[in-house]
Amino acid sequence: MSIATKYGDEGRTKLFTGESVSKSHIKVETYGNGDELISFLGWLKHDVRYFTDYIDWIQKKLFIINAVLASGDESTKEKFTNLFLKDNKYDLQDILESLEAEYGIINEFIIPSETPSASKADICRSVCRRFERTVVLLSENETIDKNIIIFINRLSDVLFMMARVIAKREGGEYNGIKRSNT
Repeated sequence: MSIATKYGDEGRTKLFTGESVSKSHIKVETYGNGDELISFLGWLKHDVRYFTDYIDWIQKKLFIINAVLASGDESTKEKFTNLFLKDNKYDLQDILESLEAEYGIINEFIIPSETPSASKADICRSVCRRFERTVVLLSENETIDKNIIIFINRLSDVLFMMARVIAKREGGEYNGIKRSNT
């Protein structure tokens, strides 16, 4: 059996719960951004084996978030939200604090480019922020558990610091711009 259902040939797709929507629907855009982030994290994972456990966990959490976002009915959305909330293997705030302690204080804006791997982490951060914007937009029209939005927001912080730590570990050249006081 082929994965091509040909249903999308007419510009439509089905949500996880079977509801038919346009491929331009905000739900499709939102979980598409989540899917893109999961894919970019997979790319990053091959460069930074020392973060594999964290990245694997993050990808799984995002996969569950996407199931929430792709659900058309509240009971299915609630089921996946509960699954998301149960998985507490790591805490993003703890990861962030660990990365900040390793890197040190940042007093400048950073231009992503220190190393190829750090740049990949910054791509993940940028996609994460786009994902967050669309999740927030979607939450203006339907209920999205606030913990999902908090997770995605904190994840962008983690990815920013992960990029800095990767660059530091790989001996990348610092590329900062001093902040003006005006």
